Amino acid sequence: MIRALVVIAIALAPGAARADCGRDADALRTHLTSQARGVRIWNTAWAIAFGAAAAGQFALAAAETNPLGTFDRDYQETLYVGAAKATIGFASRVVIPLRVDVPAPDPDRCRDLAQLRASLTAIAKKERQTFWLTHLGGLAINLAGAGLLWERRSFAVGALSFAMSFPIGPISAYTMPRGSWHRWRDEHAAWSIAVTPRADGWSLGVAGAF
Repeated sequence: MIRALVVIAIALAPGAARADCGRDADALRTHLTSQARGVRIWNTAWAIAFGAAAAGQFALAAAETNPLGTFDRDYQETLYVGAAKATIGFASRVVIPLRVDVPAPDPDRCRDLAQLRASLTAIAKKERQTFWLTHLGGLAINLAGAGLLWERRSFAVGALSFAMSFPIGPISAYTMPRGSWHRWRDEHAAWSIAVTPRADGWSLGVAGAF
């Protein structure tokens, strides 16, 4: 397929340009505000879940208690490894949490729209990065934990630890709000629009590849 870049400059009256910018800015601000709330809930919920899992496993190991059966060395070391993995998950949600930055409203609606689009791009890329790092990081941490238990105890102990912990990563990733990533991907692919002020009005630049 032959691809070409087409740029069309259209002079618009200030009122029409501001009306279009205002409508799009309001819709995008509503989206980002909703995403910010969802991301805060996701971060907090998983921080609590990981923190509780780490504390619980450390407590059981220290008390030498197995609620489901006999407490032995295999179970104790599995608890310590599980607690360490949960601690890493807790730290990731507290130290480097996913955030949505919603810029303060700008009286210039077209400039406001540009700032909101920049924020959408930033959070979309963070969501994409966090989604894949959660998968890959969870796999790496669980493999490391399973390998350690295999070496110190047995293959069966390591495999059981991996089977119990590995699903947590994908569950965390798929419960993460990804609306901004999807919206940015859908809107970013075909066209980009830039509105700039001119002495006699506004200029709308439309660029597309086809």
